[in-house]
Amino acid sequence: MLVVEDSMIIAIDTEECFRSLGLETVAVQGTVDGALKCLERETFDLALLDFNLGTESSERVAEDLKARGIPFWLATGYGEMAERLDEMGAQGLLVKPYGREELSRMLSDFANLGRDAAS
Repeated sequence: MLVVEDSMIIAIDTEECFRSLGLETVAVQGTVDGALKCLERETFDLALLDFNLGTESSERVAEDLKARGIPFWLATGYGEMAERLDEMGAQGLLVKPYGREELSRMLSDFANLGRDAAS
């Protein structure tokens, strides 16, 4: 799991939630450059991207994930991103503040992706 989040508090909380939900590997990056380098070094099954990373957006990371066929969800404090999910190739949107329940639902949706593709 790759988490791209520029707020350290949210990143740590998200990582802890994913680990409590059974994920062993959670990589956290706070910048577009860091996330792209991480994608070059490691393989991920899915990702969660904060769209607004301070002075930059994670759109380039989304493009890279889409090109690699890695499903991802967008996280934002701004509801307008819902209109761009299909365009960006995102599986869904988590609106901040999100918590364990929303992350658990995201993992369930991810698990269902594989079942839907096999049907």
